[in-house]
Amino acid sequence: MSNRMTRTILGYGTALALGLWLGIFLQNQRKDPQASNTKMDWIRHLVNTRYVDSLPTDSLVNASIQPFLSSLDPFSSYLPPIEKQAADEILEGNFEGIGVEFNLINDSIRVVSALPGGPSELQGILPGDRIVTVNGQEVPTTGLDNEWVLRKLRGKRGTKVLLGIYRPSRQQTLAIKVIRDKISIRSVELAWWPAPGVAHIRINKFGENTHQEFRSEFQRLRKQAPIQKLILDLRGNPGGYLESAVALADEFLKDDLLITYTQGFRQKRQNYYTKESGLYEEGPLVVLIDAGSASASEILTGALMDHGRATVIGERSFGKALVQQQFEYPDGSAVRLTVARYYTPNGRCIQRPYGTDAENSRDTSDQDKNLGGIEPQIVVEPAYQKWSEPMKSLVGSGVLYDMAMEYAESASAQRLKEGGQTGFKKADLWKDPEEAALFQKSKGLGISIATLNSSEKSQIHAMFKAMVARVIFGNALYQQLMASNDPVVWRAVQ
Repeated sequence: MSNRMTRTILGYGTALALGLWLGIFLQNQRKDPQASNTKMDWIRHLVNTRYVDSLPTDSLVNASIQPFLSSLDPFSSYLPPIEKQAADEILEGNFEGIGVEFNLINDSIRVVSALPGGPSELQGILPGDRIVTVNGQEVPTTGLDNEWVLRKLRGKRGTKVLLGIYRPSRQQTLAIKVIRDKISIRSVELAWWPAPGVAHIRINKFGENTHQEFRSEFQRLRKQAPIQKLILDLRGNPGGYLESAVALADEFLKDDLLITYTQGFRQKRQNYYTKESGLYEEGPLVVLIDAGSASASEILTGALMDHGRATVIGERSFGKALVQQQFEYPDGSAVRLTVARYYTPNGRCIQRPYGTDAENSRDTSDQDKNLGGIEPQIVVEPAYQKWSEPMKSLVGSGVLYDMAMEYAESASAQRLKEGGQTGFKKADLWKDPEEAALFQKSKGLGISIATLNSSEKSQIHAMFKAMVARVIFGNALYQQLMASNDPVVWRAVQ
């Protein structure tokens, strides 16, 4: 067993399109590679020594591992070396690569943003750019997945990658050479004032630096003005390190209070308590959750709810209460095996049932129905839950995104940039030319925007403005503008 210090990890997914890993992980342990004399080893030996054709042994073994683990529960899993490395790097808050946040839309790599100070930003890569070639190899037009992108774009610091970048606004393909570097990833993605005296802090994961990032942002806001109410936004946060969630709970609860405990058939009960004085142990506190809030997010929310410390607003959370332990193999792969469950201070286990309709249910009725998750005290649906089919098709098509990228390179956008963020916030970007362009572009895709209601049209205008802001001012203003039109946030402000 490794003597290396390890961390407890709860279910985690990343905003950098790396996928969603849900679970709780106690320790990394290195498995002795010595084979056991089991039926599985016997069958593998027979195949390797008697099968009619030659087989790639590693692929055969890997293919057999996940089905076996999946038969135990939905969250015990096998991570090949590249997936484990990606998961570890995101939680640790850094990795080596070109520094872009991307989405895969219609089998193309679209740059959402070039991370501030990263190598891609330094080379002029912009939101809306599309990566069409990597070192001369064309991006696959079918079957493109995150693993392919990660293999091509990540690499050791100092190595070079030649990208073919198609810029829709210029209808031109550029050849851009990027030197990979160390990239830092923040887990506190928004900290601002939606209203006087009301602070809103959004956390997208519980990584190695999350607690310190929160303290830094909280203290920055508190220096600007007294915090009369705090909105802690955990929507879409699928988890991360248990230690980070426990440390954050300690900022809101008095000393010597139980935060959570874990227990399993072969695992003795382990309690986690608050230990120190926190930054915000008194004062109104609101926690926002949704169906994407899982594991570490639910531990923090459950502790604050059970101790009567916070009001919880939003949608029922995911319902992930299994504890997993991560075992590392010498080749860099790992097995995450469920070993226990976690419980809220009042003894609630919020794990949702396996393989039932409850997994996809958004029912917010009594928890006695055993849907799992944490039910908010005040239920507020996000705006997209009420979108019409034309609205969903329009947003999913990427048309609005492309229009925003084109506008961001216009003379009008440059004048807005020179006027600063204050002037930009007051400006009305959506005018007759934008309306006409959207009508034509959506018509070409068979989408009728004439049926959109007034609320949906207002949301389109707001999203367009936020997307333009991301290009010319950065992600912080984008997040603020999106939150400014978020009904869940505004319910919390009240």
